Amino acid sequence: MLAVVKAPPTHGTKKPVSFKIEGEQIPDFVLGMLKYMFPKCVKIYETPLKKRHDMDEESVALESTDWNKRMSAEMTPGKAIRADRGLRGWTQNVLAQKLGISIQNLSAMEHDRRPVSKKMAAKLSQIFDVPPETYFKF
Repeated sequence: MLAVVKAPPTHGTKKPVSFKIEGEQIPDFVLGMLKYMFPKCVKIYETPLKKRHDMDEESVALESTDWNKRMSAEMTPGKAIRADRGLRGWTQNVLAQKLGISIQNLSAMEHDRRPVSKKMAAKLSQIFDVPPETYFKF
């Protein structure tokens, strides 16, 4: 499977964005994130790269890319909550009900106006199946 992103420069980049992710299977949450962040600029190929002649064979670990480093540096607990919720297509109401909190409380966390507690980070971790450190620095 291959996912290719080719996006023009945006307010956050001076140069066009171009990268690909390849693997036997790309996790659904990764594909969802790409479709969410680059809705008109991502192409998904089911054909393995070896059978595609229009792609070069250079590959780089995602963790070593400037894009990943920049995204990680810009990520806040609130942005992580909003992104995880968005990847699942959930409204604030749906997530607030799952967490047992008000929509206003969730909105304040998503906009980083209210900190995420250890207890809330643990709940979010269970709901989204990610490490609690995504939302709280222990």
